[in-house]
Order: sequence, then structure tokens, then C-alpha cells
Amino acid sequence: MRNWKLIIFIIIILAVSYPFISKKQTAAQIEIKGKVINAEIADNDIERAKGLSDRDYLAPDSGMLFIFPNTDRHRFWMKDTKIPLDIIWINDNKIVEIATLQPQNENDIPSYTPKNKANYVLEINANSGFNLGDMVQMNLKK
Repeated sequence: MRNWKLIIFIIIILAVSYPFISKKQTAAQIEIKGKVINAEIADNDIERAKGLSDRDYLAPDSGMLFIFPNTDRHRFWMKDTKIPLDIIWINDNKIVEIATLQPQNENDIPSYTPKNKANYVLEINANSGFNLGDMVQMNLKK
């Protein structure tokens, strides 16, 4: 009987403390040249691999922010992506590279390896009008 009480006590403690120990970032508000983008967060390998694939539409003020644990030349591809995207590499709160990639077709999966290192990558609708060197402000939310 004593073991059951201990198990129930542990379950209650975990259930009550979960909101406090679960600190995953779920959204970010990003501002570039006065434009605010509400971005979903992709901060693990599974979310980064999925990205914006299989989506038919992306709202004009929406995107996805990829957060990496290291600064590197992070390669991106358009597997199963249906909408044209600007892929924006960000390092030290500054745009260091931009690539516009078109959706995948049957015979071609577009990809791009940047020349510059970054620790964040932002995917938004193509033709954003942003430029290399533009400053980026990020507000990560829970």
C-alpha cells in the first residue's frame, strides 16, 4: 500500500510542476524594417525537418523561426513545400543571407546552402523586401 501512495504522490507532483518545468518557446514576434512577423518556433530536429512543408498557405505576417544550438551554415530545402519562401539567415540580430526558393515539383527539390553562418533562420512568404544587413528584433514567447 505504501508504494501506491508514493507513486500517486510522484504523479501529483509531476502534474502540478509540469507547467513550470516545461519552458519550450512556442512563438516569436520578429520585427524587421518596421514589419512585424508572428513566427512559430522550430527548435528541435523533428520540427526543423518538418518546417513549413505540406502547407498550402502562409499568412502575410506569419512565418517560422528556426532556432539552432550552434552558429553554422545551416542548409535548407523545400521538400514537400507548396509555397515560395524567403529563407533568411540571421546572426547577431542582423540578416546575413537571403534566398528565395520556389516550391518543390516532381523532379526537383530546391535547396540552398548559405555562404554565411547563422544561429537563426526565418522562413516567410517570398519577396519580403528585406535586405542583407537589415537589423532584426526578436521577442520569444512561451
